[in-house]
Amino acid sequence: MTSHEQIQKLKIELFTGTSCPACITMKDKLKAIINEFDQTRLFYQELDIVEEIDYAVKLGVLKTPAIALNGKLFSPSRLSIKNLRNVILEHLNRHNQEGSENVSNR
Repeated sequence: MTSHEQIQKLKIELFTGTSCPACITMKDKLKAIINEFDQTRLFYQELDIVEEIDYAVKLGVLKTPAIALNGKLFSPSRLSIKNLRNVILEHLNRHNQEGSENVSNR
């Protein structure tokens, strides 16, 4: 498989805190959204804010729960399930189009 044929995965990172009720709710909602999509196209991981504080600060995480997509903080003001689902869908569609263009341009 060449690099053009490899599928670009969307990296979804959820920053949580140990005593954060909103984090539990967001984790459940996020997992439900992720299960709607092709799992081979997504990479999901949960990160404890205390254990990953340097990375969280680098991304600009100010509170939990926080979500990063491909290493970029997903704006807290946009932290709705509908918006998140749409962003994931847009990313997957964009990379489907790029992949088919790369194959057809050979």
